[in-house]
Amino acid sequence: MESVSHDGRMDGPPGAVFRLPRQFDTALDAVVVLALVAQLCITITSVTLRSLVDVTLLWTDDSAKLTLPVIAFLGGAIAYRRGQHARILAAVGLLPLFGQRVCGAVVDWAVLIVTVVAGIASVTLFGTLLGEILPILGISGAWVEVPFIAGMAVLAVTSVERLLAFERRVLLTAAGIVASVLALAWLGWDYWIVAFASEHALLSIVAVFATAVLLGTPVGLALMLATLVYLVSSDIPLIALPQNMVDANSNFILLSLPFFILAGAIMEQGGISVRFVQFAMALVGHLRGGLLQVVVITIYLISGISGSKAADVAAVGSVMRKELEKRGYSAQEGAAVLSASAAMAETIPPSIAMLVLGSVTPISIGTLFLAGLLPAMVIAVFLMVLIHILARRRGEVPMQRVSGRTLASSAWAAVLPLAMPLFMVLGIKFGIATPTEISAFAVAYGLGLAILLYRAMDLRKLVRIATSAGILSGMVLFIVSAAGAFGWTLSAADLHTQLIDLVILAGNDRTLFLLGSILLLMVVGALLEGLPALIILGPVLLPLAVSVGIDPIHYGIVMILAMGIGIFMPPVGIGFYISCAVMDSGVEATSKSMAPYFVALLLGVLTIAFVPWFTHAVPMLFAR
Repeated sequence: MESVSHDGRMDGPPGAVFRLPRQFDTALDAVVVLALVAQLCITITSVTLRSLVDVTLLWTDDSAKLTLPVIAFLGGAIAYRRGQHARILAAVGLLPLFGQRVCGAVVDWAVLIVTVVAGIASVTLFGTLLGEILPILGISGAWVEVPFIAGMAVLAVTSVERLLAFERRVLLTAAGIVASVLALAWLGWDYWIVAFASEHALLSIVAVFATAVLLGTPVGLALMLATLVYLVSSDIPLIALPQNMVDANSNFILLSLPFFILAGAIMEQGGISVRFVQFAMALVGHLRGGLLQVVVITIYLISGISGSKAADVAAVGSVMRKELEKRGYSAQEGAAVLSASAAMAETIPPSIAMLVLGSVTPISIGTLFLAGLLPAMVIAVFLMVLIHILARRRGEVPMQRVSGRTLASSAWAAVLPLAMPLFMVLGIKFGIATPTEISAFAVAYGLGLAILLYRAMDLRKLVRIATSAGILSGMVLFIVSAAGAFGWTLSAADLHTQLIDLVILAGNDRTLFLLGSILLLMVVGALLEGLPALIILGPVLLPLAVSVGIDPIHYGIVMILAMGIGIFMPPVGIGFYISCAVMDSGVEATSKSMAPYFVALLLGVLTIAFVPWFTHAVPMLFAR
């Protein structure tokens, strides 16, 4: 059976009867790392040549069309092989052991069917693209489809490996369930077609997706399944699935995702996190609830470097856990503050959520970067005031303030790391370089600090970091691609019109729309691990927000914050489980400790939503 890990994800079933040799996985890792490193070198070289000798590598965009699919589809397949795709296991966990095993096998059957069908469709698409030529490189555009075909093949083989690991009774029971569903769909085809007719399509698509997710299907593959079911039911050619997934992954700006993830991993493993913690300790450690205050400040500082909330939680939590234990703080209190702080930091650049939202909507990423600084600070103040109140109620005695020399020393040690996010924000805002180019230089800057200055990294460690970053990037980009195809399906099912009807029913009321958006994104963000919520709902909700008089930048910040709260919302948010795992605390006890911090987060996001000045203050300052 598949076991549930501490972070709420499933690990693959052990002891498979059929399993590819380890060299196969090593080769896959190498291909993804080479694609990531090659594109990184190309991007840095292009910017350097343009800046120094005014020469531009015209084929940089074309090369990205080849490397991005490798990272997304092969990296995503590797993430599935390693059980690193996001899943929702709350419903499955309520079943008896045999039922959990059957659900795991049903999911693997579903993944096998989806990937085989998508793979066959992509081969057909490959044939149709043979005549297209990438303008600069002069090679066939069909090569863009090869990583998708390979990724589907790896996913299918992985499903077979997992299926053969189940005992015969479980395997046959799951096969019977899948066969029964397919038979019922075939026999009731006329009713099935009616269910996916235009007036019922949206509800039917969402029902298929929700069912798949509740069974424990990885979110990206559940999105593919729902899209495929709609295509089959609507007589739309199946090549629409691979075509839309590849198209959703073809935006050059998406390269900033793996680059920022790699930069964050380098900074996390390169001796940077400890310097941030030391600086935060010297800054606020003397306040009531000192070490908990340090968690909030450190997350605020380090988010501008890693961009990944999982990296933030792991970096800060692993450093602070023992210190919190020494000072007598409970593990659940530490996990609650860690979760709330990470939710607060979603709008601190270079947040992956900002990059994703900027890539799927016309919002300026540079303006988003500036606009998010003050809202995060406002929520941080809410959290720090709450920590102070709770510490005072406990009768906690403040720590002694550090000397001015110690504060200056810790600040000096943090200057170079803090310079990186500052340069990134200013560079993007003032058009010095694109987000992708800035993210590439962020990697180079991080390597310079970690290797040359702090001497905290060797070649072997760097290879491990690049591999992990490639796989994490693949998982994120795979979900982005699948959500792109799913979003196209929702458009075909007329979702936009139905949402407009809801806005009209609400009387075009700005307040109701904001409150409804916050609630919707919190719930969907918790269920879909955040990013898919933005990818699916962002392009749909943003025009509606503008239609009721809400500024798009302001609404984008509100969306990201609401999604961030959802990610860390107990008891379903995946980020909440990561915090519990890092701090080694129980989910139930941490949920109780999280309650007041959750209220503080809500008050914070409502303040941001209804006081737009907090969003616009910094961008207006730089616009002068």
